[in-house]
Amino acid sequence: MTFSFVIKLFVQLSLLGLIYNISVVAVCNECQENNVACVNETSYHLCYGENIPNTNQLFTCPDGLVCTNLPNICFQRNTLPASCGDTSSCGLCNSNQVFACTSRTTFSFCFGAPIPSDVVGTCPTGMTCDASSSEFCVAELKPASIVCDLAEPIDIRNLYPELVIN
Repeated sequence: MTFSFVIKLFVQLSLLGLIYNISVVAVCNECQENNVACVNETSYHLCYGENIPNTNQLFTCPDGLVCTNLPNICFQRNTLPASCGDTSSCGLCNSNQVFACTSRTTFSFCFGAPIPSDVVGTCPTGMTCDASSSEFCVAELKPASIVCDLAEPIDIRNLYPELVIN
């Protein structure tokens, strides 16, 4: 690769980011400007009026593509981040069954069980819940980090309705 090619590529990607206002902040289950609500990195619902996702039908991006806020909806994974991060680990107890991340900054204690309890905690400012760590919250994520990429915590009672006592 020549230096001029690298500069041109950088300028083009920078302009693409300015044109489409690309955001790396994860927003799951919320209607975006392209009329879809990304559910996770690769799946989405269509939005029809009043910014309400139609949850009757779930669409999935083809292999190698992620759900974005761009007009084409699905875009190459290695080019742009998904507009909604990975939520597959949300509410799942870590391998030691000590805690489960319920958002980027909250967790529930598992107390040695495979299902999280309703006893919850919050990470200090600037820290992230990482289910791959022995610590509940970490200051820096690693490539192998397991994060529940949601801004707001999931409700464990909705995730595990069999635990709700009436």
